[in-house]
Amino acid sequence: MSDRPALHLRQAVFEALASPFAAAGVVSDDDLLLVDAATARLARVPERVLLAFALALRAQRDGHVGVDLAQARRLYDRPNEAEGPQAAQLAWPADVAAWQREVRACPLVASNSEAHRLFAVQGLVGAAELLMTARMADEQTRLARALLRLATTAPALSASATELRSHLDPQLTRGVAPALVAAKRHSVQALATAAAGSLVLLTGGPGTGKTFGVKALIAALYAVCDPQAEHMRVVLAAPTGKAAVRMTEAMAEQLDKLGATPAVERALRQLPAMTVHKLLGLSPDGRARHGLERPLDADLVVVDEASMVDLPLMRKLAEAVRPGARLVLIGDPDQLASVDVGTVLADLYAASSEPTSPLARCAVRYTVNHRFAEAPLVSAIAVALQANTPDGRQEAAAHLCGQLALPEPHAALRVERVVLTPANARPTGLDALSRPYTDPTGYAGVVAQLLREGGVAALREPRAHAKVLEAMGCYRILAVHRRGHLGVSGLNEGVGERVRTALTKALNQRRPSDATPIALPRQVGHWLGELVLVTENAYDVDLRNGDIGVVLPAEGGELVAVFAAARADATGDSPGGTRELALARLPPHMPALAMTVHKSQGSQFERVALVLPERDSPLLTRELVYTALTRASKTFAWSGDEALLGTALARPVVRASGLRELLM
Repeated sequence: MSDRPALHLRQAVFEALASPFAAAGVVSDDDLLLVDAATARLARVPERVLLAFALALRAQRDGHVGVDLAQARRLYDRPNEAEGPQAAQLAWPADVAAWQREVRACPLVASNSEAHRLFAVQGLVGAAELLMTARMADEQTRLARALLRLATTAPALSASATELRSHLDPQLTRGVAPALVAAKRHSVQALATAAAGSLVLLTGGPGTGKTFGVKALIAALYAVCDPQAEHMRVVLAAPTGKAAVRMTEAMAEQLDKLGATPAVERALRQLPAMTVHKLLGLSPDGRARHGLERPLDADLVVVDEASMVDLPLMRKLAEAVRPGARLVLIGDPDQLASVDVGTVLADLYAASSEPTSPLARCAVRYTVNHRFAEAPLVSAIAVALQANTPDGRQEAAAHLCGQLALPEPHAALRVERVVLTPANARPTGLDALSRPYTDPTGYAGVVAQLLREGGVAALREPRAHAKVLEAMGCYRILAVHRRGHLGVSGLNEGVGERVRTALTKALNQRRPSDATPIALPRQVGHWLGELVLVTENAYDVDLRNGDIGVVLPAEGGELVAVFAAARADATGDSPGGTRELALARLPPHMPALAMTVHKSQGSQFERVALVLPERDSPLLTRELVYTALTRASKTFAWSGDEALLGTALARPVVRASGLRELLM
């Protein structure tokens, strides 16, 4: 650490105290430079308070709104593996209570909504305190204000709970099993009560009927407020392009089950979803076209996958909902939160669980799962994890480790283990992980069969493209980290090698034994059969962050990226076709045989394999395992150490936030 270059901060005493913390990875050099630059010309601030400011900046990078100084040492005193000192070498303030008093007394720290300060302190439940930047305090306060406004004001297009229930009840109880009618009617009443106001919080796990419930709600609002479906303006949005496309498709499905009028059904089919960014007109510098001064021209704003929306974006969205309009937020609070700051949906869910909260009447919770009818074991594990109790975690671990089985007739194995060596030293582990891609039903198996039947030329037709794209939804490998042997990069490399080998073998199967082996076609760094994941929205080529395509030959023989076609017309009918994009026009992208669990949100695959890392990581949480598990509709496989899995199941995502208190 003595070789560490000095930062030459203006406040040398602060640098002397904080440099070991930066060397240990507790804070970054940028944190120290920002704090020093912001405070050096202001009031004299004790170095311990400046260290607290740096920790507040570090907290934001980890998704926290701020830092609870009483928990800072437990959270961040993990030495940098490469060069950091041991914990005992860091000069943490011994008297935390005195440290907190010192921070509160600093003239640069606001309390009780004081303005024009750099930082702010908020009291939380119990004796906890949250130190945050003034910007985060402002974002949090404004979001709470906007949500409470919606929760306590009546919409302009009024509809009583009784009127809404009269339409929702037949729509949502039709065809329901007798044993579930009572639970369904309870959720109908909750939905009708919530929708009589301006804020609806609709939560539940995947497959619990949230999307169908929203369709029924929109249809009921049309029936009560605008029977001809001519005047009520409805907009749909999701945090990612992939989720928006799926939302558009889902809104056009099963409309015949609603029993709506032709006018209402036609209106539902014509509802396209867009990203929240596009809805708000967000520019790269963070400014939004729509907000408090220029609200959205909509009577109903519906946002899916709300767990992925961070605090600043949700604030912009809530403020952009004009007075008299309704906002419906849909999501699963047990899934991973946004990669950015905040746990907004979880905070809203927690606040709505308190009977005295203004949000209590806005909440609708769906609990009956319909998606996992063919995967009862996956469903059982998901329910156990949702309980978030020691018994639930123990039950989930027992199911995942094969120590607990469901009784007949559900004895079919739906959860599997994959033995995988951490360093990829043995090919057997990666072979097992790769096999679902290369099996006859896997996408690479489909490509291989076409190659065996007619060579590369057999893959040029749109019909072949559609067949391959359809098979892509069968399987996906999910990883915790982006880098390393067991991260996305290592798995894409190892599995990609095996997929290429299988495709090359199929391509050469028809050639004479004495002929020169045929190489798998490649072009501008891509190979035939490669899966590509788009990582940025690119509206010029109509691709969104999260879209997945496959590299195949076009009619002229050149390799192109093939994606599912966008919806063709306003009737809502999906063409089920494909479209091609020149490889040179691909927006930023990466291989997609393996992806992070975060990137998989909003997706669904028949089979999912989760690969745990070699060592424990803060990213290993109950929510991560739950999110990976619920991407699978039939089979969930996992690879890793049982003890590490137990550690993950016992670790919930904990992010410091004061939003819940503000909503109370």
